[in-house]
Amino acid sequence: MRAKRLAKHSTSAAVQSWFEMKKRQQPSSIDVAHHAGVSQSAVSRTFSGQSVSDATRDKVLRAADALGYRPNALLRVISQQSNLIGVVMGEITNPFYPEVLEALLIALEERGFRVMLKHLNGAKDADAAIEEVLAYKVRGIIVTSSYLGSEIAERCAKSDVPVVLFNRFIHGIPVSAITCDNVDAGRMVANLFMDRGFRRPAFISGSPDANSNLDRKKGFFDRLAERGGAAPVVLGDEHSYDVGAKAATELLSWPELPDCLFCASDVLAFGALDTLRAAGVSVPGQISVVGFDDIPMAAWGAFNLTTLRQPRRRMVQEAVDVLMSRINGSSATPIRLVPAELVLRGTLK
Repeated sequence: MRAKRLAKHSTSAAVQSWFEMKKRQQPSSIDVAHHAGVSQSAVSRTFSGQSVSDATRDKVLRAADALGYRPNALLRVISQQSNLIGVVMGEITNPFYPEVLEALLIALEERGFRVMLKHLNGAKDADAAIEEVLAYKVRGIIVTSSYLGSEIAERCAKSDVPVVLFNRFIHGIPVSAITCDNVDAGRMVANLFMDRGFRRPAFISGSPDANSNLDRKKGFFDRLAERGGAAPVVLGDEHSYDVGAKAATELLSWPELPDCLFCASDVLAFGALDTLRAAGVSVPGQISVVGFDDIPMAAWGAFNLTTLRQPRRRMVQEAVDVLMSRINGSSATPIRLVPAELVLRGTLK
C-alpha cells in the first residue's frame, strides 16, 4: 500500500514538474495551433501575412494572446526574403556616427525596412562582418566603417546585394558611395588660415588608413603648398579625445607653438582645446583651432569650436535614396561628393 502511495506521489510530482517546465518554456506555434483548434500551417500563414479567413485569424490571435506567444521574426528573416538592411559601423564611439545611425534608422524605417547593426572592432573583423550580414538575406548594406578594404569592397561590388559606402569610398571599385568632399574641405581650411595671415600650421590626424582622413590632409597640405605656406607639423593617429590631448601636450613642449591647428575631427579638437587652455594658452589669442564634423558639442560654450560641418542628414538621405534605387534594380552610381560647410565660432582669430 505504501509502495502504491509512493508511486502515485512520484507520478504526480513528475506530471507537476512537466507542467512547470512547459510554463517556463516559450510557447510554440504548435501550442498555438492546438489551443486555437487549427493547423500549424494556419498559424504560420497568419503571422506571415498570408491569406487566411477572418475567423481563423481571430482564433489564432486569441490563442497567441492567451499563451503569450510571439512569432520568431529572425526565423522568418532566414527562411524568406527579409526587409532587413545591414548597417556596418566601425567608429561608433565618435559622436558623429550615433547621429548618423539615428538618421539611418528613421529614413529606413520610413520606407518599411528594419536595421541590423554590425559593429567592427578593427580591420580583421570586416571580412567576417560582411559575410555575417549577408547570411541574414539582407536587402542591402550601408557601410560607414573605414576598415572596409579593397578586397572586401570588390566582393561587395560583385554581390547581388547592393552595398552603399557612407562617408568613404574606394578608388577603382564600382560600389556606390556618398561622402563629404573632404579634399575640398581641407583646401577650405588652408585658405582660411592663409587669408588670416597664419604661418605656422599644425595638423592632428585621425586614422592614417581612412580615406576621409587622408583626403582632408591632402586638401589641406596641397592648398598650403600652392599658396606658398609652410608644410604643417603632423601629430595623432586616430579620432579620440585622448589622442587630441596627447598631441596638444607634445605641441606645448616645442620652443614655438603653432599659430593655427587643424584637427581632422571635432573629438580631436576637444582634447587639444582642453589641454591647451589648461596650460594657460589663449585660444584663439595664441593659437587658432579648427575641427571637423560639427557634432552638437562643438557649439557648447565650453568649446565654441570653429569647424567644418558635414551635412549628415543630407548625406544619409542621399545614401538611402541610392540604396533604394539599387534595390529596385539600378546599377551602381558614381561617387557622390557633398560639400562641407564652414561654421565660424570662437576658436578662430
